[in-house]
This record gives sequence, structure tokens and C-alpha cells, in this order.
Amino acid sequence: MRRLLLLGLALSVAVQAQTVETGAGVATLLPQGARNGVAVLDADATGTLRAGPILVQVGPDGAVSIPGTAAAFDPATAIDARVFAVEARGGTVAVGLAYNDVTADADQPPVTAAGFAVSTDGGQSYTYRFPSLDQSRDTTVTYGVSTLPAIPTVLAQGSAPLDLALTADADTIYAAALLAGLRRSTDAGATWQRVVLPPDSLFVLDPREPYDFLYNPDVRQPLGFVDGDPERPFFAQFSENYIAFSVVVDEAGTVWVGTNGGLNRSIRLPEADDLAWIRYTDALLGGALPGNQVFALETRPLADARDEVWALCRNSGNPFSTEEEENGVAVWRGDDEGGFARFETVLLGVVAEDIAFDEARIYVTSGDGLYVSDDDGANWRIVRTFRQADGRPLALSGPTTRAVATTPGTVWVGTPDGLLKSTDGAQTWSLFRADVRPQTDAEEGRAVDVYAYPNPFNPRNGDLRVRLDLPSAADVTIRIFDVAMNLVRTLEAPGRPAGPNEVAWDGQSDDGLRLANGAYIYTVDAGGQRFSGRILVIQ
Repeated sequence: MRRLLLLGLALSVAVQAQTVETGAGVATLLPQGARNGVAVLDADATGTLRAGPILVQVGPDGAVSIPGTAAAFDPATAIDARVFAVEARGGTVAVGLAYNDVTADADQPPVTAAGFAVSTDGGQSYTYRFPSLDQSRDTTVTYGVSTLPAIPTVLAQGSAPLDLALTADADTIYAAALLAGLRRSTDAGATWQRVVLPPDSLFVLDPREPYDFLYNPDVRQPLGFVDGDPERPFFAQFSENYIAFSVVVDEAGTVWVGTNGGLNRSIRLPEADDLAWIRYTDALLGGALPGNQVFALETRPLADARDEVWALCRNSGNPFSTEEEENGVAVWRGDDEGGFARFETVLLGVVAEDIAFDEARIYVTSGDGLYVSDDDGANWRIVRTFRQADGRPLALSGPTTRAVATTPGTVWVGTPDGLLKSTDGAQTWSLFRADVRPQTDAEEGRAVDVYAYPNPFNPRNGDLRVRLDLPSAADVTIRIFDVAMNLVRTLEAPGRPAGPNEVAWDGQSDDGLRLANGAYIYTVDAGGQRFSGRILVIQ
């Protein structure tokens, strides 16, 4: 496991992190092996930050390691696995691994489970664990006094671990595994058990009562169509609330589970070996949730009250929903004197991705930018342009923010273009990007001075970047040609300083049109020299 100290995260006289000029400010390079598209972030109680898609750990002293290159993160899958979920507590770190299976469907690849990497020594070492799937013989499941008929989930496709949660003593891991439902492990991920939630027909589930409903989290095959309309399929009964997206355990030990059928809250009953559950939806309590798909969950610690639970909600797409569902964020602020849950909706209409807290300040990521509240969620502002301390905007491909986490005095935001950091409440930012090394010239055995990445390049996932190392300050011109050598785009980068530089291309022509798939040739003119290379556009 390689370690170094990042400039800007911490200072070290022995190691100085490399920087690259982007044309709109300087980005600090993460160690080789990291990735720019940061969609997963988690910070634990020690102040350690963990980021995906290749797991990077940043300690409270700024020490950086990349355990994601270890064998535990490299299962034998058709496509390289990446981090989909991270949770750390009490020395245990659980990492959910999955991939988008483009071999099954190139247009809409199913998210496919690849297993777990689990550490019990604070992230120093990891052990690989297999996906939380059933055997074909697992046709029953026990819940309280009932033995229920069950349809086993045996396919990894659609069963990715989207979220993880640990109990306070870290002896139990919960996994929200999409079509595989909610799973629980009490042996650090070696084995997994199905957790029964209320079926779609029930809002309360009591383990002391007998039931005979079908446990069926797999809804991939429609049973028919509403009013014969092929655009409105309906699926197996009792399914939506088994499709698990998110899970969190609060300070009281209550397990909260977000599904495509609402928000589930566990209750510990006397003389019951299993958990009881209550399910909140858009139709319960006068509309507890704006939408029934609870995409993400997080607890907000409060000094003088029980933790709040924040649920990022979306339209579930369920044709049998009784109310019109909307996107937004639901906040559980405790129960009233009668024991009824008190919910409040904020950011109605926003498709939120992730959420984090820093005392009174709240951060919510989205495709529109970063939403920030400085007063406990009463008022919100949105950050679409991320500026450095000198006022210059950072060179990002757009306002999209995907993940967020906080460590003491710092907020970290994952974007398609790298990792953002702010220490002044989201006013100014610094950017950390992956250190993508050039290939080697096979004929001359030397490092290539200019290269483009990612290559192949999908413009839908962000910009392509041309990296070059200038021996002295120079004007840079990049020209992009199609295979017939027709000039389609010219990029000017005047006055670039000596050292590592990057120039971004958004995949469009000079006319603002998205270029077709295929091979392209680029030339770079800088300091009286010319370099060239090939780009493959695939979208």
C-alpha cells in the first residue's frame, strides 16, 4: 500500500505532490491508481476520508494510501469492479464492489454485484468477500414466528451493494443490495442473511404475528400491463419495498432502510428475536415522503436531541402509487407526543445524489451543482461554479456533483472531474485529480511527452484531457481532425507555464455539435514542437 502526503492536505518535507496547470487554475495530483470520476465518499469518526471508484484513503494527518489496488478489490469479474459503497465504524471498514455490465446491455448496463472488501483493522488490510446472493435451494426465509415462501436471488446482475451500514459495535453489516433486497452479515461479510421488510401491502410488520406472504425482491419479469398499456407494466406482488437502495443505523440502534417502496424504520419489540418494521410513504402521515424511492439516507448528529434522518427521495416509477410522487429531501425530526413521526420536506423538485453535514451547515449534491444550507436547512444556496481563492473558476466539465463528505473543518465533493476540497464553508475550492501516467514509446523506450485520457473517450462522462509537460512557458494549440483529416476543433491555450499542463476537450466540434463515434487524430503545437496522437470516441 503506497503512502504519501498530499500538498494541501498536509505538509511534508520529504514528499511534495505534483501539480498540473489546467488553464483555469492548478490541480494537485493524487497518487497513480486513483480515478477522477469520484462518485463515492465516506468520512469516519477518526477524520479519515475514503473515496471511490478505486478506493483512496486520506488519513486525518493527510497521509494518502490506495488500498483499492490490492487483490481484495480485484475479483475475477468480466469487467473491473469499482467501489459502489463505503462504510467505516469502530475499526471496521466495509466496501461494496460492483460494475456496470456493458456486455449484457451496452445502452443500459445492469449494475452487477462483484462482492465486498472488508477490513477489521481500520483499513490497513482488506479481505475479499463474495456477493450476498442466495442458493437456488433457498426457497424459504424465517421471519419471527413465520416461515415465508421466498424466491431466491441467484444472479449478480441487478444485485449491486448500493449502500452499507454498520451497527455501533461494528459487529453487524447491513447491505442495501438493490434486487437482492436488504442483507445482513454478523461475521464481517463471510455470510449474509436476508432481512424481511414489509411487503407492499403492509405498512407495519410484527415478528410475533404469523404471515404467509411471498418474499420476492426480484421484479425483472413483468406479469402484465395496467389497462393493457405496454408502457405501464406491473410486476410480481410484494416487490417494490424489497428493492433496497439505502441503509443507515442511527445513534439509538434503529435501522432505516430506503427502498423503491418507501422508508422503513426498525423497532425492537419485547420477546421478539427479529426486528419489527414500520414503512413510511408518500401516502402515509399526509405525505411523509415526496417520492417513494429513497435513493440515499444519512443521519445528522444533534448535540441536544436525537439524530435527524435525512432521506433523498425520487419518483419510484411505480404505476400503482396512489399519490403523485416528486423528487426532494425528507427530514425525520423525531416523533411527536403521540409517537407519530414528524417529517419535513426540503429541496422539493431536486434530484439529490448525496448529503453530508457540518454542524448547522448541510451539503447536498446533484446534477445542478452543490446545494448548501448554512442554517439547518431553512434556506439554501447553490454552487454551480467552483472558484479558487484567487477568484478563478476551476476547470470542470460542468456543475455536476456526485458525492460529499465532511471531515473536521473541511468539506469534500466528488465530481466527474476529480475531488474538490473547501475549508471555508463552500466559498472557495481546491481540486485534486488523478495522476494519469503516459504510456511508453515501444520503439524508443521513452515516456511519451503528450497523451490524451481517458482514451477511449465518452463525452457523456466528462471531458477528455490532453496532458503535456512543457520545458518552458509556451502558447499551446491543439487541433482535432476526423479520419479524413478534416479539422473539426481547435483548442487554444495561450501562455501556459513550464511543467505539467492539461487542456480539456468536451467532445464537440467548433460549431458546438457533438461528434460521432469513431477515431480522431489530434496534434499539439507548443514551443516550436509538434506532437500527435489518436483518440477513440465511444458514446
